[in-house]
Amino acid sequence: MATVRPFRGIAYDPERVPMDRVVAPPYDVITAPDRVRYYRQDPRNVVRLIAGEVKPTDHPEDNKYTRAAAFFQAWLREGVLRREAAACVYVYRQRFADPDGGAPRSRSGVLAVVRIEPFGEGILPHEKTHALPLADRTSLTQAVVANLSPVFALFEDPSGDTRRLMAEVERGAPRMAITTDESERHEVWSLRDADRLRRLAGDLEPSRLFIADGHHRYQTALRYRDLQRREHPSAPPEAAFNFVLMLLVDAANPGLVILPTHRLLHDLEGFRPSEFLGRLERAHRVTAVADRQALLRALHEPASEHRIGLALPGPRLCLVEVAGRRSADPLARLDVTVLHDAILEPELDLQEGALEGERHLAYSRDAGFVLDEVDGGRAQAAFLLRPPGVADTLAVARAGSVMPQKSTYFYPKPLSGIVFNPLDPEIRIEPV
Repeated sequence: MATVRPFRGIAYDPERVPMDRVVAPPYDVITAPDRVRYYRQDPRNVVRLIAGEVKPTDHPEDNKYTRAAAFFQAWLREGVLRREAAACVYVYRQRFADPDGGAPRSRSGVLAVVRIEPFGEGILPHEKTHALPLADRTSLTQAVVANLSPVFALFEDPSGDTRRLMAEVERGAPRMAITTDESERHEVWSLRDADRLRRLAGDLEPSRLFIADGHHRYQTALRYRDLQRREHPSAPPEAAFNFVLMLLVDAANPGLVILPTHRLLHDLEGFRPSEFLGRLERAHRVTAVADRQALLRALHEPASEHRIGLALPGPRLCLVEVAGRRSADPLARLDVTVLHDAILEPELDLQEGALEGERHLAYSRDAGFVLDEVDGGRAQAAFLLRPPGVADTLAVARAGSVMPQKSTYFYPKPLSGIVFNPLDPEIRIEPV
């Protein structure tokens, strides 16, 4: 049962800051050059909160977490950020170019707070998480005492009631409209009407929620909630720390797009490309491919086999085909699972623990980038994947399974900086 509630968020004052200059994507897709660009873009850019600079002089009293908290409090005092006058939810529409070159797409969802519960029947994950990002996000939440970016989750709306309610709201003028440097259009409406809020909460209550993006953020919220419950044992169930900021999108929304997340092998001691390729040829069907375009075309041709693109120094480009699995487990039918189970673990001895902290695998959605990294000698190999579909992702979650980390890349990401959710222990989330 999903408990969805309005909240009194904290938002930038558009009279004080140019909104298109202070928002940014979530922390986990911000590269080092991105951070520099966002830092220069505006001194109040949200990147200073969600992905602050690490300095050689950092120490327990002065580090990226303490600086984020200081920025947050200073911006509140200065009026750059302000608390909403009344509780509301936000209808959030993203318009964007189709990454495959088709017609422009749009995707609408609801920004609200959702009662936290352990993963199970009501809230389902589909990806594994790692300890280092979880520790990082927990430290940030403890310092700032707020959710700075939403968890992105999918809900089930067989009646279409929530979809119709959002369409009603979108007929009005948005309170905010932002066009990013990537030509994405982000529009936001506030929903405060009590009757509509009750309709929304009632429509979503029977649904399960499937985490699409933000598994570490959700686990951070769960961990933070438990810490706060120990520190404030008399706090009521409506205490703000029992809730987490979420963007909720209909699982049947045609604007949902998943991009592939490719793998780069690096710094693996004793890796010999020719020996590795020989082992693959003995175990699977391996076909040499003439060039990058041919590899990408072959990768996406319909086939009963699992298909994985392989780039080795030389350059050597190959298509690796692994016999399709007949299994009732939806996880076993995914290319990313086959890559880990049939290639990375048996052929390279990359067990789950060895992947912690990206010690030997890095990730990118840009096929050209990973191929360039191999060609330039900065990576030992690249593995190119097809993305799972939305239905695949839901099936894995329903089965109680989880994919390897970074198996899905829902595109585009919701912006950080639209609204923040304060978690002070005295704040209460009121029922609708």
